[in-house]
Amino acid sequence: MPTSRRGTAPTITLRVHLLNGFRVDVAQQEVMLPAHAQRVLAYLALSRPTAGAPMRRTPLAELLWGDGTSQRAQASLRTSLWRIRQAHVGLVHADRERVHLGEGVEVDVERSLAQADRLLRADRDLEARDTSIADLVADLLPGWEEEWLLLERERIRQVRIHALEALAHRQCRLGRIVPALDAAYAAIAAEPLRESAHASLVEIHLAQGNVVEARRQVDQYARLLWAEMRLRPSAVLVARVSADCAVPAPRSPVHERRVDQPRSS
Repeated sequence: MPTSRRGTAPTITLRVHLLNGFRVDVAQQEVMLPAHAQRVLAYLALSRPTAGAPMRRTPLAELLWGDGTSQRAQASLRTSLWRIRQAHVGLVHADRERVHLGEGVEVDVERSLAQADRLLRADRDLEARDTSIADLVADLLPGWEEEWLLLERERIRQVRIHALEALAHRQCRLGRIVPALDAAYAAIAAEPLRESAHASLVEIHLAQGNVVEARRQVDQYARLLWAEMRLRPSAVLVARVSADCAVPAPRSPVHERRVDQPRSS
């Protein structure tokens, strides 16, 4: 367990997990929270990277409990904050006007987005900690149907798919074919109709000289895209694989002999 800067007392590790389901760990031990408290903590955890300042209590309460009166929403928020602070006082900070996630709380979504940011920056070398795809393929709060979650879930999904594609290309350039394939297939699984995900897999096949596999992948994607959307792959993707697969037909030995033979007088 980590110690404080003064070395006099251990620092309690606080973690909020939102990927593949909700969980709160206090000192590496899971603590249980009721559903209403989970909603508050999840929203504060997701809004911390973009909010930039503590949230006002009234808008937060009305957002999470908008189907009732303002007084009832405020009461629900107070109860939720009390239950969260019972788990650990450092999880949230609140006063009469504002509330925000504790500064020392670790959030797995933030770790995942930080990894994506590093992968998408071309000026950074590929770090060992960024080669794992575990945080890039996990679902954000699966089963939750909160309206405020829908847009954030899609935003995070898009960022992570871009990161998976970038990881596939980087691993391929380093000659790490199996990890590159894993990242490319993960991107396709996240969005089967996404052309850039299929293109990353095609590039891996072409880098290995597997032109048949590359062409097969484009054909498979074309069939899927037509069946689902009545659309065809872009001309860029088709041209890429066609150029690499195009092989001049060998000249017939019979034809060569006829050319070499002198014409009879």
